[in-house]
Amino acid sequence: MPRQMWTLTQSDASFLVDHSIRTASEMGVAVTVAVVEAGGVTVALLRMDDTKLASVRVAEGKAWTSALFQRASSDYGPTTAPGSIGYGLQNAFPGNLVPMIGGQPILVDGTCIGGIGVSGASGEQDDSIAKAAIAAFAKRAAA
Repeated sequence: MPRQMWTLTQSDASFLVDHSIRTASEMGVAVTVAVVEAGGVTVALLRMDDTKLASVRVAEGKAWTSALFQRASSDYGPTTAPGSIGYGLQNAFPGNLVPMIGGQPILVDGTCIGGIGVSGASGEQDDSIAKAAIAAFAKRAAA
């Protein structure tokens, strides 16, 4: 029997971005939100007005890191710090691995279907926005 897998659709990505933007607006912050599919390719990206341009690459990197490693992007901060066991890991993925707070994997039925990265506010706010979007998405997927 063929195995059925959930894939991240344009509708899913739009839902995640829209929820993130609403949450950020409610918090009074401006952010960039990036959503990537499981292989790390960007599916959706939105930069709110007044968000720094650099936040675009950072949000994409957080999303990529979360999707490819299937863990929060911040999990790799301590691991990749000088003197740590994973020091140098960033050299294996130049320009892609972003071990900062604000990226979360998107999981459905225990399978990683992508990642979301938020950048532009404080790290804690970025992460809170990403987690809120994923929680809303999980409710939607379960319905």
